[in-house]
Amino acid sequence: MQTLLLSLLLATAAADTEAQRVYVLGSSLNLRKEPSAEAEILEKLQIGTECRVSEKLEGQWLKVLCGEKAGYASASLLGLEKPSAEKLKAEAQDTKLPLKQREESALRASTLSPEDAELQKLLGNLFFERNLELAAGIKKPTMRRTFQHTCFNQSDSSCIGDATGAAVKDVKVRAETKGNLFVVAVGNAERVVVYRGRYKINRMNELTGEVLEQTGFATTPVLEKALFFGLQPRRSGQWDLSLGQFALDEASHSLLDVLPREWAVLEQSAAGSGLWKAQWNDCLKRPFLLKFAPDIHGRWFLVIETVGADNASKSYWVAALSKQGSDLELTLDDYYGGTKRELFKLPQGRGDIAYLGDKAYSFKLNRYAEVHHPCIQGGP
Repeated sequence: MQTLLLSLLLATAAADTEAQRVYVLGSSLNLRKEPSAEAEILEKLQIGTECRVSEKLEGQWLKVLCGEKAGYASASLLGLEKPSAEKLKAEAQDTKLPLKQREESALRASTLSPEDAELQKLLGNLFFERNLELAAGIKKPTMRRTFQHTCFNQSDSSCIGDATGAAVKDVKVRAETKGNLFVVAVGNAERVVVYRGRYKINRMNELTGEVLEQTGFATTPVLEKALFFGLQPRRSGQWDLSLGQFALDEASHSLLDVLPREWAVLEQSAAGSGLWKAQWNDCLKRPFLLKFAPDIHGRWFLVIETVGADNASKSYWVAALSKQGSDLELTLDDYYGGTKRELFKLPQGRGDIAYLGDKAYSFKLNRYAEVHHPCIQGGP
């Protein structure tokens, strides 16, 4: 049908290029400086924009005049009949049509009628239905990025939404689940990022998930309203990051992902004795820990529990890392804007002791004799 319409449009344009009126059918259309998909974009034309064909070219390009702006446009997104919001809305509601087609029709209808709240809600629902369909069809993931979060008597989608919005500035978040699959969108008025993957929640309400695909796009007011229908931006904390800040690339993520998440804090029992003891936290019934914590955005958080008067913790974002022989050099940013580099010397051979700077840690939490530190009032 689309091929037939395109042929008719080109034929009509060739017969009467001076008088031929055409209309933008896509939710938007790029008017370009040259007849090429790589050419400079002169203007983005909204659906329903009227243009006049001034020249038919070889291939699927037309030279058009839209208002006072002349340029080149793809003929596949132009039509002889002005698009109708009512007709497109009916297509979006037709459950016999493929989800992809329904979503596109809803987007076009919503762009034509941006004040129609019913259309906005329909578009948002179709977007997530379509993305859950895409998640179900993932056979060769583009990534396998793990993350963890603790749920607090929430629905699965609410927990995943909280995991996504944690420590991110001024964003809206919406998550939907189906079976063990999730789709979550996070963004603001400028940009939206979508994660597709799978998850599980154990009896301790601990969420573990795996991002299998990630997409991002510049948003529009229409699409932002649809995706986050009825939602307000999440409250931002003083130390929250901008969307995308400190997100590591997949190669860096892979280097950290193979490491144990928790390492016991060790100290030598006597200078030069060579005997290590785990510093035991009697409040929590476990050792004091160095902990690596990945999140859904590909950021990594490093927490080092310290033994002292207040049992405080030092916290850092892993801003970057590089491989140094068999070890890792970490660039660490704290909450106050300070940056330092530390070498994380990994265990050698069959050993289990790593060093961050001059401090020792073991991933075998219960192997070493314990030095107990009693609970301090007001401590953990």
